[in-house]
Amino acid sequence: MHRGAIGPSTRHWVWIGLAVLVAGSALFGLGIAAYVSRVQASATALIKSARVIRTTADAEREIAAWRRRSGNEFWVESRDGSEKTYKAQIVNGIARLGFVELTEVTVDLTMHDEKLRRIAVTEWTAWYPLVSVWIQEWFDAGLGGLPNRLLIGPAGKPSVAVVVFPSSLRDDQRTKAFAFNTKCLVQPSLCKTAEDILPGVWQLDSDVGR
Repeated sequence: MHRGAIGPSTRHWVWIGLAVLVAGSALFGLGIAAYVSRVQASATALIKSARVIRTTADAEREIAAWRRRSGNEFWVESRDGSEKTYKAQIVNGIARLGFVELTEVTVDLTMHDEKLRRIAVTEWTAWYPLVSVWIQEWFDAGLGGLPNRLLIGPAGKPSVAVVVFPSSLRDDQRTKAFAFNTKCLVQPSLCKTAEDILPGVWQLDSDVGR
């Protein structure tokens, strides 16, 4: 046998090693795909929960449902005087592997004296520059001082949008305000403007009052 020639036994183990490497890579890829799908599905479900809340009872029901599914620690509680806020987050954890930028969806439910005061939903991606959309729906809770129409800002900043509106907003406009693109959570390189995160955000108030 010539020096350096690979014998049958060595070739056998080389092929086994390659097969294991390919299989491992495939399983890793499937695991990443399953995780990404779960992250997007969870973010979509969380935003849907925020959208269906119209009363204090709705808020309590959604908080309880998520805690049954995801544990009592899913909603983080904080208190400031007579206001209590429940905060939930869905974070794309594979950003730690360097595949995608860090992205997050957050929902905040604020109660005043145990009555629903406001709902806030934020989605952002750490693409450069930071891209984010923040919406706030306000409920009376007996305090008054609500916005009386849908407001959008700030002007001239395509990467950032803030949308504020009362709970009395027309259903079709309200649905559009909650229509976040949760693909941005798992494909942030495709979402570089506020319009990418919330399609039509700058036209939301175009037909308000018609």
